[in-house]
Amino acid sequence: MTASPIAFIDLQAQRARLGDAADQAIAKVLDHGRFIMGPEVAELETRLADMGGAAHCVSCSSGTDSLLLVLMAWGIGPGDAVIVPAMTFASTAEVVALTGATPVFCDVLPDTFNMDPASVESA
Repeated sequence: MTASPIAFIDLQAQRARLGDAADQAIAKVLDHGRFIMGPEVAELETRLADMGGAAHCVSCSSGTDSLLLVLMAWGIGPGDAVIVPAMTFASTAEVVALTGATPVFCDVLPDTFNMDPASVESA
């Protein structure tokens, strides 16, 4: 008996359901040319802030930028150490180094890949 793979995500089904709306939204932005700080971005930030119960929301071009902004907002810099999981995307430690702080790696739990609390304690 051959097992059938379980689909992680069906992008074709999503495209069939959302494609026209996505195409229209993209065309609207392309037509007015305000890719950054345009009305769609402002609406997204407002809606995300409302969803999170926050006064403000700042969207970023990438997860790397968002991590860097958080560290900067907290005043992380030279002389600070930031614990990061050893099993992560490179930018998790990279942004720590960009602030001048030192990334300190900790082990992850094998079943969840989240930081191992015991490893954090000894880091």
